[in-house]
Amino acid sequence: MILSKNYNQMNIPNGLKLRHLEAFLTVAQAGTISAAARQRNVSQPALSKTISELEGLLGAHLFERTGRRAVLTPAGENFLAHARAALQSLEAGVRDLSGQATAGLVKVGLLPTVAGGFFPSAALAFSQARPDARIGIITGPNHYLLERLRGGKIDLMVGRMPRAADMAGLSFEYLYDEPILLVARAGHPALDLPVTDALLRYPLILPNPGAIIRQSVDQYLAAMGLSDLTPVFETVALPAAQTLLEGSEMLWFISRGVVAREIARGSLAALDLRSEYMAGAVGLTRKFTFDEDSHADLLARLLHRRVEEDFTCR
Repeated sequence: MILSKNYNQMNIPNGLKLRHLEAFLTVAQAGTISAAARQRNVSQPALSKTISELEGLLGAHLFERTGRRAVLTPAGENFLAHARAALQSLEAGVRDLSGQATAGLVKVGLLPTVAGGFFPSAALAFSQARPDARIGIITGPNHYLLERLRGGKIDLMVGRMPRAADMAGLSFEYLYDEPILLVARAGHPALDLPVTDALLRYPLILPNPGAIIRQSVDQYLAAMGLSDLTPVFETVALPAAQTLLEGSEMLWFISRGVVAREIARGSLAALDLRSEYMAGAVGLTRKFTFDEDSHADLLARLLHRRVEEDFTCR
């Protein structure tokens, strides 16, 4: 094969590395050095140094510091499109070599909180807009899906916002806040009791230790002086938990999105936790942004639109 360009003479500065581009894209999207540093799990001075190195290599200022904000300069705006395209092209090449690329396929990792109702409605809109494309869905715990996202095996992850320590190289797009509920079968006697009495009296199902909401549940129980409660089961899986709830006196801490349809149908009911902090952000986690015409970008936009329509109807 004959290459039309001498790649030993490319006009790319010596020392320019992938970490420079990733840092630049993260700051451009986050808007502040501090937020970008949290996403990349590095210190602010370290990230500022990386950006300064990149600006030195390029011989141009990419950001204007306005208070805490990092605003792209005209040179930064111009470089943004090229940096984004370079990383996307590199990722596509890696997928091609590994046999992972499939035309017309969007690969999505779903956490249980969106698998039941919110995501399917956006997916149906996607299938109507792009009948030639398809969506491949995998589910699993948060750490499993994050590993697949970083490895290019999925295009985006939808669910609870990951912990800051897990956000290096990734970005999160907020969609909505979702509460954690304590649910029981319809007609359960605990529904007429104060929540503390109910928790002390009836067996408990908790989210798995690796689930994002588990920490919030543990903090809630600790604040009520109930840290010593021992669950009889641990799961975030609706089919297993619902069967347990319907055949017993158990109670289950779980995100509202997992059980929203069951509560609407009347098979499950929620106790009043009287707690405002038992909620968390739900959104999209992905590597930077997609091409505007890509299937993945369309799906992301439809998810945002689904949230807007939902709140408009309320």
